[in-house]
Amino acid sequence: MLRERHTFRSMGCEVIVVGASPGERDAVERLFFERDRMFSRFRPESELNRVNAAAGTAVYVSREFSDMLRLALDAARETGGLVQPTLGAELVAAGYDADFALIAESAVPAPAERAHRERSVRLLGRTVVFDAGVRLDLNGVVKSKTVDDALALLDGDGFVCAGGDLAVRGSLVASLPRGGRVRLLRGALATSGSDRRRWVRGGELRHHLIDPDTGGSSTSPWLQVTVCGATCVGADIAAKAAFLSGKGGPGWLDARGLPGRFVAHDGTITTNRTWRQSLDRGALCT
Repeated sequence: MLRERHTFRSMGCEVIVVGASPGERDAVERLFFERDRMFSRFRPESELNRVNAAAGTAVYVSREFSDMLRLALDAARETGGLVQPTLGAELVAAGYDADFALIAESAVPAPAERAHRERSVRLLGRTVVFDAGVRLDLNGVVKSKTVDDALALLDGDGFVCAGGDLAVRGSLVASLPRGGRVRLLRGALATSGSDRRRWVRGGELRHHLIDPDTGGSSTSPWLQVTVCGATCVGADIAAKAAFLSGKGGPGWLDARGLPGRFVAHDGTITTNRTWRQSLDRGALCT
């Protein structure tokens, strides 16, 4: 039987931990707070901001930073550049220039959008070099990787959930966006979408999922994409990539054997072939 539920706030969302001892709960909180201090765009003292301030020169980083950046660069390669760690400047230009709770509607139009799939980041051991004018943003992997690492701190069955990211050890019935439930035996479920982190700038609706081809908020037909995977960070990367793939998202996931559920702006729900086959076997992730 799972032990008591523990909640706290970090990385701009509620974190839920079930199945942890008091000592494990403390360790999970420390992990989230340490990662937030290191990778937040909104903490002047964060290592991320120190690295971005050195754009155009070689900068030496901590081992944890280099590991997270390497994960983000791997995600960029595996998704064909859809999920990029070089979108910090574009997020700021779109209006995501403060903690989300502090963003207010602005009549000032966003700067002209610009595509930049060809930008490169070089990571040599723990030395990072990237072009001046580029700002790194590692939120494409930080929260979901932290969920995976937090679950690893638990000795027994349980789960860790942060925003739309969930990692499970042991059977769990999970609720889905816009209704419905699925049974997870183990693995992770991640949801990415434009329904929560959105704001108005210059009379236009903006959100945090940036299209690397345009440099602006994606015009994907999907409102939310949910993916099941072996790890939370893998599911999260795939959910973002499927969202940014637009109408091709279901097929993009099928080609990789990943179950996906898509919610359109009008509320219509589409599932890919792999999702349906997984449910036919009685559980989504096994």
